[in-house]
Amino acid sequence: MERTANGLDCCSLVKSFTGAAAPVLKNVSLSIRENEFFTLLGPSGCGKTTLLRLIAGLEVQDSGTIDVAGVRVDAMPPFNRPVNTVFQSYAIFPHMTVAQNIAFGLEARRRPRTEIAAKVAQMLSLVRLDGMGNRRPRQLSGGQQQRVALARALANQPKLLLLDEPLSALDLKLRTEMQLELKRIQSELGITFIFVTHDQHEALAMSDRIAVMSNGQILQIGTPQQIYETPANRFVAEFIGETNLMDATRLSQGKFRLASGVVLDAEGSAQDAAIVTLAIRPEHAAITEPRNAGMRGIVRDVAYLGADRLYYVELDGGLIFRIRETNHDWGAQTASKGARVGVALRPRSVRVLS
Repeated sequence: MERTANGLDCCSLVKSFTGAAAPVLKNVSLSIRENEFFTLLGPSGCGKTTLLRLIAGLEVQDSGTIDVAGVRVDAMPPFNRPVNTVFQSYAIFPHMTVAQNIAFGLEARRRPRTEIAAKVAQMLSLVRLDGMGNRRPRQLSGGQQQRVALARALANQPKLLLLDEPLSALDLKLRTEMQLELKRIQSELGITFIFVTHDQHEALAMSDRIAVMSNGQILQIGTPQQIYETPANRFVAEFIGETNLMDATRLSQGKFRLASGVVLDAEGSAQDAAIVTLAIRPEHAAITEPRNAGMRGIVRDVAYLGADRLYYVELDGGLIFRIRETNHDWGAQTASKGARVGVALRPRSVRVLS
């Protein structure tokens, strides 16, 4: 594992809970760089929130170490760690004003009044709540309350800001706006953000890098493009976006035969296994004339999705293959339900999975 000088290093973390059949975290190691927007992504129960709570000091690992900026912190109590957390519930104090909420941590550290006033004003401006310092939480929208929680967590200038699914309670439009706001704030402050979510779209939109987790383990770490375009295994390919998965037999290096007899060129190795899984993203395929394609089938359904159409093609042999095409030319439809079509694959679109 490559260690960081000023970021976060977790080494061989194991965590179990009483009564659980297996550890929640199984020998998890990762390094997060300074000033990075890093996302822990995975389904419910995969261990991502437990990992975040270990970093925050809200849980204690069975074994392993946690370093922040080169200093071991796993023996420190939460209030001594250079870390703050924004929870899903926001947890802002309803009896305090916005300004009092933001100032709470600074007052607990007995900072001078002039410093507190200046920092509160700076935080209000940063989260775009200028002029709202005297409001109570009940007078704010959900998105504004989320901004207050964020400002309070940032006021103490932590080295790491931990965000535990803070956008999940917001509606779709507001959630999208807050994604942009979080990325803007992180870029302006240069603080490392560690964001927990089960939402792949949030992860792809905001992250510098993503760790995909399943069953207490990290399966792949990479940029959004790396995770999406070159998934390490079947779980990552299925969890991040849509994908077509097909079993195939290896013929030679880079050539694979489907059960239907069609031979495809593909990238990847899957440890030179004889039987592999091929992955093709729906947008990496297109509908063409049957005579021009190796894969052919019948359009069984067409879903109109606004900017795109999703075609469900039953290939010869019975496999349902999805094709996503952008609605250009004023939404002209490429093929109708029941039409016999060919499937054209873009170069380097087929991946071999382990």
